[in-house]
Amino acid sequence: MLHRVQRSIRNVRDLGIGRRDIWTNARMAFADVPVDPKAVRDWLPWPLSIASPPRATVFIADYPKTTFGSVYREAAVLVHVRLFGVRMAFCPWMVVDDDRALILGRELLGYPKKMADIRFQEKGGELSASVLRHGVEVMRIEGAIGDVDAAPAPGIGRRAVNLRGLMSFAPNHLLVFRPVETIHECRTLDARVTLRSSPDDPIGVATGPAERASIRTCDIGSSLWRMPLRAVPVPATFTLSQLELRVR
Repeated sequence: MLHRVQRSIRNVRDLGIGRRDIWTNARMAFADVPVDPKAVRDWLPWPLSIASPPRATVFIADYPKTTFGSVYREAAVLVHVRLFGVRMAFCPWMVVDDDRALILGRELLGYPKKMADIRFQEKGGELSASVLRHGVEVMRIEGAIGDVDAAPAPGIGRRAVNLRGLMSFAPNHLLVFRPVETIHECRTLDARVTLRSSPDDPIGVATGPAERASIRTCDIGSSLWRMPLRAVPVPATFTLSQLELRVR
């Protein structure tokens, strides 16, 4: 028993849980886009509701250093929602190009990660980033990198709510938390965002151009005192209805 406890403590330490610098010098491009509320409503389990106006934040990120030993890229759609009146970001779709990051993200925080080919390039003051799944480009963020933003809005460091327990027939639940985001530099981004649906990734829900975009270098971590976890049960029938987004 003592051996198991010691091993658990060592694993928590090695993964960096509770540290403020699990991801160091992350390079992340964010953009807010208007979305079709009818298209995203089915993505939200009760009691989440779409915030007004209906928006989602999309991002593509390059992570050069992590405490768990992976160097990888990631992309996601974060829908702006309300939970009992509180604004949060809900993640119905996320992809990575590293299996270790996929497993940790699903198990610990309920991010519905899938594997993808993710490209992230900066050259001549321009960003070109994209996501390919099964040969289809489903997401693209590109544009000119602008001036320094001295007072940037939170990117990944906003209150989040995720669905954890994806395929379990035991009670699934919503998990509320807030990552710690330390921004080293943030610049405006004249972004053009493309979201395209495919049979396995029905994310083509944008109804207009990007309204606010940035590219930043930041550290990301967790602080246990900033993570008041709240469990709200979600039936397995909901998770089974979301296989195209979250599993396929």
